[in-house]
Amino acid sequence: MKPYLKLAYTLIIIGMGIFAFERFGLSEIAGPNQSLHLDETLLSILVIAPVALVAAGCLIFMFGKIRRL
Repeated sequence: MKPYLKLAYTLIIIGMGIFAFERFGLSEIAGPNQSLHLDETLLSILVIAPVALVAAGCLIFMFGKIRRL
């Protein structure tokens, strides 16, 4: 497997894992009848980090493919 593919897949899988862990963790902490208030900085990091990792993996995959053509 080519190195850029390994890097792209790793970034995408880590981003998806962080997103799933975040969704599971927030739902378990909040509970069915409770609301959860997080710091705005922490909440923005929890939202931006998975999206940034997946986007970076997609960009690496696309530019790696273009470069190899």
